[in-house]
Amino acid sequence: MRIVQVAPFFHPHAGGVESHVRSLAREFARQGHEVTVVTSRFRGGLPAEERVDGFRVLRTRSLGSVFNTPIDVGTGPLLKAVDADVVHLHYPPPLTSFFATQALQDRRVPTCLTYHCDLYLSGRLGRWISGTYERTLLPPTLARVDRIIVHTTSYGTTSAMLRGRELEVIPSVVDLQRFRPGLPTQAIRSRLKLDGKRVVVFTGRLVPHKGVDVLLRAVAQLPADVHLVVVGRGPRLVDLSTIARRLGVDARVHFCSSVGDDELPRYLSLGSVFAFPSQSRLEGFGLAVAEAMACGLPVVTSDMPGVREVIDDGVQGLLVEPLLADDLAEKLNALLGDPARARQMGAAGRARAEERYAADRVGGQLIRLYEGLRAAG
Repeated sequence: MRIVQVAPFFHPHAGGVESHVRSLAREFARQGHEVTVVTSRFRGGLPAEERVDGFRVLRTRSLGSVFNTPIDVGTGPLLKAVDADVVHLHYPPPLTSFFATQALQDRRVPTCLTYHCDLYLSGRLGRWISGTYERTLLPPTLARVDRIIVHTTSYGTTSAMLRGRELEVIPSVVDLQRFRPGLPTQAIRSRLKLDGKRVVVFTGRLVPHKGVDVLLRAVAQLPADVHLVVVGRGPRLVDLSTIARRLGVDARVHFCSSVGDDELPRYLSLGSVFAFPSQSRLEGFGLAVAEAMACGLPVVTSDMPGVREVIDDGVQGLLVEPLLADDLAEKLNALLGDPARARQMGAAGRARAEERYAADRVGGQLIRLYEGLRAAG
């Protein structure tokens, strides 16, 4: 089958959607399908075309990026020329999916769209732009695809933009070979001087909605032998470092902003517990949570639509009230103080990842969906 995945950004751009698309493309190629990823040429120096991991990447002409949204006007013309049996769009950021559906109107190619999360742009101007987009361009985009996919039922049923629409629920995907228990960590542990310490790990972009400031306030309430490792980069790094100093925990907080993809699983494995205090609907699934589970870590995650569905509260981890540092500190302390329970939850998390989030399982669900769309078309 000729499968075209369309994503606004792709590797080397880092993010949950990018990781999801890359894992799917690898899996489909492994199964013998002809896979093409169409994405933006979001920065100079990136090749317009390359072949990686058994699939092809085509980067389209872009007029730049506004509010982390590529204006990739080349998407439409490129899709008109690429051979495809099925086209799979990934939203957001916006515009890419709109350009794609406009171009595909006359091609009669089965098309589906994964709605990863609601659109959110910060500030008054951002809110005006996102609201205008959702009223004008998003409805026809959704109407022109044959199937809308969400990662969790709870997120789909609580999204105003998806209300009343037929949805297919297929989770995100985790590379269980990369993310697995028992990875060597001693070199990193020694470098960060974590020997004899209990470690909480967070991974993700350092942006306001991730709630790392809440996590810092929670760490300030934990015993002195508890250290926090923050893996990620983003515009809030300086602010968060300042908050850590103000709280008096800067000696116990390690900001690791230059960790590459290959190193990420080992940094996750440093943890006794994984914390995910995200606080907005920009998290439609929380891929970082599933990756931590695959590494055998118990997780403490916000009780929000989408994210809450990745675990069963009390089985693979614990749910906490968003924004409440006291509740986060209490739940983290409960697992840090009960290693046997933490290990049991970590093992349950690995089992959940193998059962639901493995690439072959998620890829198989999507292939069956693609085949159904082709048969119906």
